[in-house]
Amino acid sequence: METIQQWKRFEVTFNGPIDGNPYTDVDIFADFVNNNHTHHVRGFYAGNGKYTVRYMPQETGHWNYKTSSNVSELNNLQGEFNVSAATGNNHGPVIVKNTTSFSYADGTSYTPVGTTAYAWAWQPKDVQKDTLETLRNTNFNKIRMTVFPKYYNYNTQEPSMYPFKGSHPQSHHPYTTDDWWIKKEDIKFDFTQFNPKWFEHLEKQIDALDEMGIEADLILFHPYDHWGFARMGMENNKRYLKYIVARLASFKNVWWSMANEYDLMDDYDQIKLGDWDELCETVHFEDPSQHLLSIHNYYNPPIHHLKTSNWYDYSKPWITHISIQNYSYYMAVQWQKEYQKPVIFDEIRYEGNIEMGWGNRSAEGEVDGFWKLMAHGAYATHGETLLDKPQTNRPIWWAHGGKLYGESYKRIGFMRKLFEKNNLTDIVPIGIDTPDWELYAGATRDDKHIVIYFGTSQPRFENIPFLLQDKKYKAELVNAWSMTQKPFKDEIDSTTWFELPREKYQALILTLKED
Repeated sequence: METIQQWKRFEVTFNGPIDGNPYTDVDIFADFVNNNHTHHVRGFYAGNGKYTVRYMPQETGHWNYKTSSNVSELNNLQGEFNVSAATGNNHGPVIVKNTTSFSYADGTSYTPVGTTAYAWAWQPKDVQKDTLETLRNTNFNKIRMTVFPKYYNYNTQEPSMYPFKGSHPQSHHPYTTDDWWIKKEDIKFDFTQFNPKWFEHLEKQIDALDEMGIEADLILFHPYDHWGFARMGMENNKRYLKYIVARLASFKNVWWSMANEYDLMDDYDQIKLGDWDELCETVHFEDPSQHLLSIHNYYNPPIHHLKTSNWYDYSKPWITHISIQNYSYYMAVQWQKEYQKPVIFDEIRYEGNIEMGWGNRSAEGEVDGFWKLMAHGAYATHGETLLDKPQTNRPIWWAHGGKLYGESYKRIGFMRKLFEKNNLTDIVPIGIDTPDWELYAGATRDDKHIVIYFGTSQPRFENIPFLLQDKKYKAELVNAWSMTQKPFKDEIDSTTWFELPREKYQALILTLKED
């Protein structure tokens, strides 16, 4: 009898019909039973007459399964397997912890420190290889990436294959926004027939990320499309979601991002704003593993509870965390309070030198954004858009992956190590109701560890009145840019003034002295 580890992937494959369209004509499910708990799981057609059901067991012990299908040869098939306790680096999927933070399922702490390489999995083989090697040598533990290829500035090459059977119209004109307005009569893909090879390759790359401890924040839809994948219609959209969830819900390092810049899809007449609830519910209902799920905006979100027509309601029960692009970092605290969910600023502009404002941020600014957000108990995602010459043919990390050439990723990796070493992996904002408004500060929930970030402020003298009264802290002085750390000469309490060197990007890491 097969034995697998808890949170690993169990898979069983059966032979079945190949006539007609197996993607639409055949349904297969399996009920997985452990200790009288039943988990109903959809299977999928894997091509070549093969039907597969996958499941990620979250409990140890003896398991049974039994299939159900509208096809007799796939109905009432039974089997069993054992699940042993997880070992080594298998900590399970990432889950929400303490309302606004994250951890792995086994309780091991997890702080998302992410990067962005949207279409890296669909680049030439050498670029994909470089991407994985780069990630192996950085300190990122999450990557935002797309299921579908992306067509946008600096990213106009066709992939070597497509996710559906069919072909792209032979119109290889230069990139313009008009390319997004492909007419339905020009679409040459059959959205009822998937290309299993596309999804097999995606799975291979997600497994490669898992081996490095990296979460795949998987973007299911996006507006930057000239193939018709953003204009499939609700019926085909839901069929695609059921198919990809059936294939990938058993991968423990998957997060669902319903869309990148979902509100642009309404502008381009792709998926209407009112359709997202139904699509989100589809993923939530179909996923037996209940992976993290969110949706990512383009337009500026509302300020101070002023709702706008394009702002998705993140209080919906299927949304596990807030995934936004916004540059007003002070809003992180309000959104944590308002939604009672973790907040990730998945775009804070990118370190780069391209002509668009979101892609020509300094490395210092990128690092500064990470510190400000994480010191307030929120999270950030990195991106890099550095050219070596105008209209370069060199892969740009944000779009293609490949190699990193900037400076911010090194300092972001330093920050992650520092936070983990000092137990700053589950913190809440503090001090925001005091006059020290320029400080970004957060404390662990037991108040034993505190981070205070000064950013570009350079006070010579400072005091911190929001510390615990009558308690003393030992301190370490950190420079986020020079990546230096040294013990601070003085103990710190809530009443004492102390002197600081006048430098940018400094932080204090405080540890409560035991009585």
